Amino acid sequence: MNLKSLVFLIVTFFSVSSFAAGPKHSHDKTKININEATVEQLDDGLLGVGPRIAMEIVKHRDANGPFKSMDDLDEVKYVGDRMLDKNKGRIIFE
Repeated sequence: MNLKSLVFLIVTFFSVSSFAAGPKHSHDKTKININEATVEQLDDGLLGVGPRIAMEIVKHRDANGPFKSMDDLDEVKYVGDRMLDKNKGRIIFE
């Protein structure tokens, strides 16, 4: 096997491996318990939520108690209607 073939195989392997692994975030239909999720779980599981918003959700929850509805989440800094609409059906309040 020559060097060119070896490079091709290595590049192909890593391309296929990263494609098969899927996206970094697991934005599937998994339900997120907003009252128990960690910053990392919120960041990974909710659309439009990064580390900053996830931290705000956890801080608000710690300071004010559990969320009971989407209206409660709307009170969190940086959370708006758009983010809530994207995640209807993903967020549960158990």
